[in-house]
Amino acid sequence: MRQNLEARHPGLSIEGANHPATPLKLTLSNLTFFARMGGLFILATGTKSFELFGAPVPEWYNSLQDNKMFSMIGLFFVGNMVEQSLLSTGAFEVVVNGEPVWSKIETGYLPSLEHLISLIDDKLGAKNEFNPNLQSLGGS
Repeated sequence: MRQNLEARHPGLSIEGANHPATPLKLTLSNLTFFARMGGLFILATGTKSFELFGAPVPEWYNSLQDNKMFSMIGLFFVGNMVEQSLLSTGAFEVVVNGEPVWSKIETGYLPSLEHLISLIDDKLGAKNEFNPNLQSLGGS
C-alpha cells in the first residue's frame, strides 16, 4: 500500500506509530509486570522469601514448587499475554494533512485497501482509479 500511495503522490510522507493505551490500562500493565516478576522471584528463591519475612509457607506454594518449571513458564507467558492485551488498543487511524480519514476505533473495522486508497486520494485531490503496482509488490 505504501508503495502505491508513494507512486500516486510523489513526496508523500507516510508514518506509523502505536496508538497509546489509556493511563489506567498502562498502570494495570505495569502492576501485572511487577506481580509477574515478584511471582517469578518467589518461585526462584523457594521458601527463603517466606522465611525472610517470617511468614508461613502457604499450601498453594508447595504445589507450585512441585511443578516449578511449569509454574514459572506459565507465569511468564500468561503474565506477558495479560500485559500485552492491556497495552493493545487495536487502533488503525489514518490522518491526511491533519484531517482524519479513517478510524477503526470509531467504525469498529478495517477498510479494504481499495477503499482506503480512494479515501486518501479524495483528501489529496487525486482523480486516479485504484491500480496497484503488482511488480513492486512481488506479483506479476
